[in-house]
Amino acid sequence: MPRTQLDANGVVKGYKLYVSNNPFETVSGGKTAAQIVSALGDPAMEGTFSYDGETSASLKTATAASVLKGRYVLFVVTDAVTKEAPKCFATCAEFYLAKGPTIEAKTMTYHYKVDDVEYATRSVQYVDASTAAVPTIDYLTNGTITDNADGSKDVACTTTYPFVAQTTFDANTAHWYSMAVRANDGNHLLAAKDNGKVGTITKGTLPDGCPEGIADEMQWAFVGNLKDGFKLYNKANNKQIVVKQVTETKNGKTTTYTQLELADNEGAALKLRKDNNGFGLYATEGNCFNRYDQDRIAQWEGFDDGSTFRIQEPNDYVLQYAARFALVDDSDAPEGAIGANSYLSVAENSNAFKAAYTAASAEGATAEQIKALAAENGKVAAATTTTMEIGKYYRLYNKAHKKYACLNDNPAQVTSKLIGTVNGKGASSVFYIENAGTGRYRIKVGDLTLGKASKSTDIALGDNNYGNKGSYVISHAGKIFWFFDKATNSNYSYIHAANSGANMVGWEAQSDTYASQWYVVPATDVEIDMTAQGDKKYASAYLPFGVSNVAGATAYTGALNAEKNAIDMTATTSVPANIGFVLVGTEDKATLTIGEATAIAGENVLTGTNTGIAFAEATPKANYLVFGVNNGTVGFYTPGNVTAIPANKAYINASEISNQAIALNFGNTVTGINAATINNGENNAPIYDLSGRRVWAPVKGGLYIQNGKKLVK
Repeated sequence: MPRTQLDANGVVKGYKLYVSNNPFETVSGGKTAAQIVSALGDPAMEGTFSYDGETSASLKTATAASVLKGRYVLFVVTDAVTKEAPKCFATCAEFYLAKGPTIEAKTMTYHYKVDDVEYATRSVQYVDASTAAVPTIDYLTNGTITDNADGSKDVACTTTYPFVAQTTFDANTAHWYSMAVRANDGNHLLAAKDNGKVGTITKGTLPDGCPEGIADEMQWAFVGNLKDGFKLYNKANNKQIVVKQVTETKNGKTTTYTQLELADNEGAALKLRKDNNGFGLYATEGNCFNRYDQDRIAQWEGFDDGSTFRIQEPNDYVLQYAARFALVDDSDAPEGAIGANSYLSVAENSNAFKAAYTAASAEGATAEQIKALAAENGKVAAATTTTMEIGKYYRLYNKAHKKYACLNDNPAQVTSKLIGTVNGKGASSVFYIENAGTGRYRIKVGDLTLGKASKSTDIALGDNNYGNKGSYVISHAGKIFWFFDKATNSNYSYIHAANSGANMVGWEAQSDTYASQWYVVPATDVEIDMTAQGDKKYASAYLPFGVSNVAGATAYTGALNAEKNAIDMTATTSVPANIGFVLVGTEDKATLTIGEATAIAGENVLTGTNTGIAFAEATPKANYLVFGVNNGTVGFYTPGNVTAIPANKAYINASEISNQAIALNFGNTVTGINAATINNGENNAPIYDLSGRRVWAPVKGGLYIQNGKKLVK
């Protein structure tokens, strides 16, 4: 027995049947279904079911030429009525095996009634009444079922429309709606056009779009019922939608199509079709109306997301826009946070705005109160605000967790998620904004781009070749920002700080308001911790942005000397992006100003990492020389007892030199310090035995020579 009689999707067409006394192999054993079936040989039965001329899927039977004996049966579907090439999928409501006479199906007819008025009739086949399901009708809820004398059944139903419909049209009491059609590529609202046609006007999405509300041309009322259909009236002119056959000739080709227009006379009653995301409207069964272009709603052969209408309450645009300002509290914003609205910054204006919102959002609010709030919204929308700009650097501070977003501090996970941190001045908390098309932006951190945001999934990061980049719409109310991934375009596409800020995922902004809210602070500088070594303090750095000034230290780049056993360091006042350098000073922190930098003169052997490098088999330590100290000498050494090079640190490619260590020459002086900056005092200089032979694995307690001195390991 195929699935529901009105849905041919996956209905079995071609089949094979195998019988065996032993269990058949399953795909859980590692083989594919095709491999398993191929190894079985000839089937006990095979054939094709025919559905020609049938308006519904009825019981299909097949009989073997002889009695088949076995404990196990395998039914293989080789073709289906509808399928997605190259795959075939199948559905089944009931499946029977029997010996003897052919199985026969019985028929049951159901009459679906609302207040004793019949709305629809369905006849279905069944073999076993105990397993037969009563079909459902879109927008009808099944209730009590009673038997009729003729053997049919009545189903008492209630209606569940996605809108409120009138019995007869009354403009004074009508419930007006705006409707988005083809919402998969924009908020296209059904509208009455000046040329008498029904088309669309594209508006911004809730809650940012249309702060002053939806015009009457984009508002509609429904009159009718599911049985007779619904007539749609436009608020601007009280005209009704009519269905017109239009013939056009272009380039010698004549085309006839059906479209929606407006008229004063009796309009068309359009039927309703259900979709998980909305509903379809049609005049001819199976052919729903679709947005052809902004000036035409035309009949479409079929039903898909492009022909799906989504109901909206027009007042929602006014109320939701205002709520972003009236209900948010940005009093806890960190110093320097941007986004303040110049109109609402005046106490008198703010009080008037909040009073208008309170009145308009109350139950039973009048049209005049909605209009008053819309007028206030217009003043807010027209006011000056500061928002994020392309080509600028920012830090993102989460309202819920009071932490800045930054790169994960584990290099092995840096491309899989973001992590919250209390450090608001680190280099890994600096985000960069790039253009990604009209009203959309790429968001980068550490030279990596944030990926798409989807429900409960860590937001991944990728380089310039990353194919799953997010495309974010940036909106804000006051100083609170939201980041919505337009590429994903679902409710769960807001950047959200999950697990107490431990990682960033896609989520609904409304589900946890604060964790999806962010403060934005311009990133003008970074602080780098310096490590004391003798009378100086040191650090290495590598940054994804330029440094225009250094305070609290002096920046040095370096070139290998002729012997390639030392690096001649050169002081610089600015450093371009992605250039390794060393900081030398006397302060605990060096403050680096983000900005334009002149190119480095001469060669610079120092490179680095913005995201960190985790040491593993594929990235052995021997490939790198990291900044540190050995026996009082500042230099770059083979990494010691560490598992990774942290983000924003400089290193030297070991292939540049032949030694495992190299000293730094600051003005013909090799500077000495007492402990390591990055390798925590690990002694990396070569070790020799007393005969002068290089020792790679010294034995504990043995006597050796290192840096010209005898020592016991």
